[in-house]
Amino acid sequence: MDLKQQKELISLYNQYQDTDRDTIKANIKQYMDQFNIKPAILSQLTAIPLQTVYQLRKLNNPYKPDFITVLIICNALEITITAVLAPLPDQPITEHKTKWTSQTKQQFINDYNSLHITELCKKYSITERTAGEYNRLFNVDMGNNV
Repeated sequence: MDLKQQKELISLYNQYQDTDRDTIKANIKQYMDQFNIKPAILSQLTAIPLQTVYQLRKLNNPYKPDFITVLIICNALEITITAVLAPLPDQPITEHKTKWTSQTKQQFINDYNSLHITELCKKYSITERTAGEYNRLFNVDMGNNV
């Protein structure tokens, strides 16, 4: 690496440090969705733990990936790091694809009580931990005693 490249890397790092986590995470999520890259696939491509990839997709999670992690993800997605440091133009960022209505919450609760956890997680494309959280929250929303 020559001195000019080194200075560019430092400049990128500083730009990364100045970018809020929500922008970085929303952009990573948007590109994963755009390229139809599932968390498990990104984890395999990058050797980043699957739980870390899930944390990246949760916009309300306080986790901010470190600079090198984002570089590795950008390399796997074949995008530049500057693409995740700037807002995506004219593309709305959605946090959840599933619209949870009273009916779908009740269906989830029924599935939680009747399906094996691996089947449930596969059906809803969620982790076991998320399934437990949803079950607890949905039972509260539906007025059920947990």
